[in-house]
Amino acid sequence: MKKFILSVITLFLVQSVSLADQLAYLSKADADRAAAFIENAKKVALFCGCCDNTEMEVIKVKGVEVKFTGYEQFYEVYVMYSYQGELKSTPVDLAYVWVKTKGVGLQTVGQALGLAHDPCKTPAW
Repeated sequence: MKKFILSVITLFLVQSVSLADQLAYLSKADADRAAAFIENAKKVALFCGCCDNTEMEVIKVKGVEVKFTGYEQFYEVYVMYSYQGELKSTPVDLAYVWVKTKGVGLQTVGQALGLAHDPCKTPAW
């Protein structure tokens, strides 16, 4: 019985961790495609549908950068935006960056680029 309970707890923890950073570390090609897509969108919503107590934040994109993570061959996408008159930069997970697209509606950047992930729940925007 102890092994069963330990297995269930381990499975739950692995699932939770795997949903936390689904599309944060990317290939260079996917990171470049995402950066171009986000920059073209001009406005995005940041919302983690797999997280507890997360509020959606709509931001105007001021710029996008692709940076090497320092780990294997993975890259991150950083979005620059203005907050209270100050330029901010944050790494993003494409599973939790939302855009409105013509003909499709609200979707994650990951969905728009055809990258497999689970956005969990869609925000109201």
